Amino acid sequence: MRILLAADLHLGGPVAEPDAALTAQAAQARHTVLERLVELSRRREVGLVLLPGDVFHAPEPPLGAVLALQKALAAWSEMGAKVFIAPGNHDPWLAGGVWASWPADEGLTIFGPEAQGVELADHGLWVAGMAHATDRESRDLSRLLPPPPPGRTGLAVLHANIASAPKPGEHEPYAPAVLQNLLSGPFALWALGHIHIPQELGKHPRVLYAGTPQGAHLGETGPKGAWLLELNGGALSAEFIPLAPLMFHDLLLDDLMGLANPAALVARVREDMQAPASPWPQEHCLRLKLAGPSPLWRVLGRETPQAVAASLKRELGLAGLVLDMNSLCPPADAQALSARPDVLGRTLALMAEAEADDEALAALEQELAKSLHPDQRRLPPEERRAWLRGLLDEARSLALRGLWQGGGENNDAA
Repeated sequence: MRILLAADLHLGGPVAEPDAALTAQAAQARHTVLERLVELSRRREVGLVLLPGDVFHAPEPPLGAVLALQKALAAWSEMGAKVFIAPGNHDPWLAGGVWASWPADEGLTIFGPEAQGVELADHGLWVAGMAHATDRESRDLSRLLPPPPPGRTGLAVLHANIASAPKPGEHEPYAPAVLQNLLSGPFALWALGHIHIPQELGKHPRVLYAGTPQGAHLGETGPKGAWLLELNGGALSAEFIPLAPLMFHDLLLDDLMGLANPAALVARVREDMQAPASPWPQEHCLRLKLAGPSPLWRVLGRETPQAVAASLKRELGLAGLVLDMNSLCPPADAQALSARPDVLGRTLALMAEAEADDEALAALEQELAKSLHPDQRRLPPEERRAWLRGLLDEARSLALRGLWQGGGENNDAA
């Protein structure tokens, strides 16, 4: 029995377009990845499809998203594959909602707000799951699932948040679950959605987050796809298959002193962007930040950032590139320069003092308060101070680029 596990499709949801040329492809990316899931099922003769939540981006999805899922379900049904859906926080089971009114089909099970188990006697399986009953589900649904009957292999399908699982930034703790409880539970597989990073948290039993098959923006980086599992007797193997038509990368290079020419920079970016190959075509989009001292600062500073980005994008064969060179500076020792009595030295010394002094940062924060974006004003104090230190780092680089001449020339003001 081969099993396909895919979650967080977010059909009807947006996908960022780092380049205007990607507008059409980004708009179609979620539908494209659903088509690839169906084709993967056909190629690998999948008999069971598990979709643990956030299939739709919203509880009232647009028509195109509904039609895309109906087409996929019809294809899986034609293959003889059984499909299990456990709605999540983005697409909860609501009275009168999309799932409550979804047409019944013999091979389709959409779990509702009450825990349920379905026996697949021909395969010796028991598939249990439960839907979120609200977009802010607070219960630990994993504790409510009915255990498999004797002699049946249990598969649990849930949209849940394991606090200890690696995740990108803050993640809402909806349907909180404890990993140790899952590892000691009665199921051979926990097929999970909610966290968008594919990951395996346990082998016996298997505890798998499918991740999202298509990143939504440049912050959702790395391979995105689905798990293909094979159940052979009591053994359950797992293989991750990259599927996303658009793959996002986020790269910070702040150790540039060893890169003496542009070709070396391109080679370094290529090396750091390496990713597992996908059986389908992929376009790659990169957010690249170049920071710190670099012998390339003059070469990269001769043109506008847009022109530099266009050249790097072409050379790297990227579909999109967002370039940040605000923290790039000459290969100078800022600490040593800060002791000089000239304009540059005094400027660097003041920045170093402000960066090291919480009271000075607080004063700067107070001075900038009215100008801050609401997102910055909402940050906790520690994060806001870290953001301000980042601004000081950019200002230091700007001062070095504008005032440092190299070779020890006098930089005194006229």
